[in-house]
Amino acid sequence: MRSAWQGVCRTMHALMKPVVLRLSVRTYSSKGPGILAFVRELRQENTSQESLDRFNHRGSSIQNELLVAPVPDRLAMLEALSNLRSYPITNFMLIFLEAYLETLHSLCDGETFSERADGIRSVLLCFNRAGVTTEQMRLLYAHIETDFPAIEAMGTTLPMPTAVNLCHTMLATGLSSAPAVQVLLRAALREPLMHFSDSAPELRKLKFIEMLLRVDFLSTLESLPPEVLEYLSVVRSLRYYDPELRRDTGLSYQLAYFLRKHGFPAKRMMLGPYALKVSDPELRINFEPVDRRKSALRGRENPSARKARHLEAIGWRNFNVHADVWQELETRTRRADFVRNLLKENELLET
Repeated sequence: MRSAWQGVCRTMHALMKPVVLRLSVRTYSSKGPGILAFVRELRQENTSQESLDRFNHRGSSIQNELLVAPVPDRLAMLEALSNLRSYPITNFMLIFLEAYLETLHSLCDGETFSERADGIRSVLLCFNRAGVTTEQMRLLYAHIETDFPAIEAMGTTLPMPTAVNLCHTMLATGLSSAPAVQVLLRAALREPLMHFSDSAPELRKLKFIEMLLRVDFLSTLESLPPEVLEYLSVVRSLRYYDPELRRDTGLSYQLAYFLRKHGFPAKRMMLGPYALKVSDPELRINFEPVDRRKSALRGRENPSARKARHLEAIGWRNFNVHADVWQELETRTRRADFVRNLLKENELLET
């Protein structure tokens, strides 16, 4: 199995090896922390020609850190680079991935199974944050699919929270494969769900996983074996409670108040992983108070947009009300008129 995997890696590397500028690589030295601090400091600066020149000037040191530093230091550098979206970081990230893949054939000395999974999760988050995509990610998924079961066969078990975190990240970022998702969910289902409270973060992420599979990854869902599908069905039926449900903001409180004035029930409820503070469960309508508009990174979907899309996909009507729009309505009368017009425009109030 190991030799077959190595053969696949060599073949895929040859086919998909990125065209990047290869700088000379020196032996790793204690300069690593200094170069990491330099990259982190760039995030605090406004991008200018001077900062770009300084970044390019330190390119060989950055590449050296990504190629030959201990894996935790490489991951720290990758995270720092992923935050520099206005800098030329793509080639550095591809260089990192090529070298990182070569370290994955077996656990390193002193490395735990959880650390390996957490490292892969960190890589996925960094590539997603930076908006960098590459076919070489398939080798990362193949490692989970092939080597995770092999590691477990040697007597090491992947903890349920770690498996859930990695699976959730893969689906939430769209950097996933069906076989890898299956391996992680098989690892997760070994831990009885009764061991977790109804507000546990693991249960929340499982609820997200179930929703993402049902709405966004239907082909992956259909490929899962019966025991995993049964597990997801149990996850869907379990009660999950988000403490945020009872915590009103100024916007959510005022919006609910004006809606009730017009006969809208404005009830609180949980729907999968989502807390609905101003909803009508019978008519399947949700008014979502969005306290701050968050722009998506390089086309990535922001949480409020994904929540709206998921609700609409399962048959709900969702209306986002943004805090900046609400604040412009400075008087009680204008806010009451805004709510009334919103209800009338969507045929939720008789004229």
